[in-house]
Amino acid sequence: MSFFPIVIGVVGTVVFVALLYRLYVRSEQVSRAAEGFDPEWFEGFSAFRYLPMRRLLSGTDEAFLQRQKLGAQDSLRAFRAERRELFRMYLQDLQADFNRLSLGAKQAILNATEDQSDHVETLLRLEWQFRKSVWQAHGLLALHACGWTPSDVSGLIDVLQHFEFSLRETYLAQQQRIS
Repeated sequence: MSFFPIVIGVVGTVVFVALLYRLYVRSEQVSRAAEGFDPEWFEGFSAFRYLPMRRLLSGTDEAFLQRQKLGAQDSLRAFRAERRELFRMYLQDLQADFNRLSLGAKQAILNATEDQSDHVETLLRLEWQFRKSVWQAHGLLALHACGWTPSDVSGLIDVLQHFEFSLRETYLAQQQRIS
C-alpha cells in the first residue's frame, strides 16, 4: 500500500523534470534565434515566406494522392506525419522571427522621440494574438495527428504579416522624422 504513493511521486517528479528541461531547451532555441534585431535582416524579411504553411495540413495533397491511388494507407500516414514535421519546423522559424520582430518593435518604441503609447498597446495586442495563434496551431497539429484535417491555419501567418507591416510603418515614420 505504501509503495504506490512513492511510485506516483517518482513518476510525477520525472515528468516535471522532463517538462522543465523541454521548456529550458525551447527557450534557449528561441533566445538564440532572437539574439538581436538587425535592421539589415528586417529589410530582407518577409512574412510571405511562411505562406506554404497554409497548405501543409490541408487535405488537398492527400486527396490527390488518394485519387491517384499512389500508395497504401501506411504511405498516406507517413505523408501526413512528414507534413506535420514540416509544419513544426516552419512554426519554430516563425516563432523565432516573431520574437526578433517583437524585439525590433520594442527597440523602435524605446528609441522614439515622441510618445508611443498607442504602439505599445498595438504591440501587446499583436503579441497576444500571435501567442494564441501558436497555441491553436499546436492544437491543430494534435488533431491532424488524430486524422482530422484542419480547414485553415492562416491566422498565424496573418498576425505575423500584420506585425511586420506595423513595424515597417513605425520604422518609416522614424526615418521621415530623422530626414
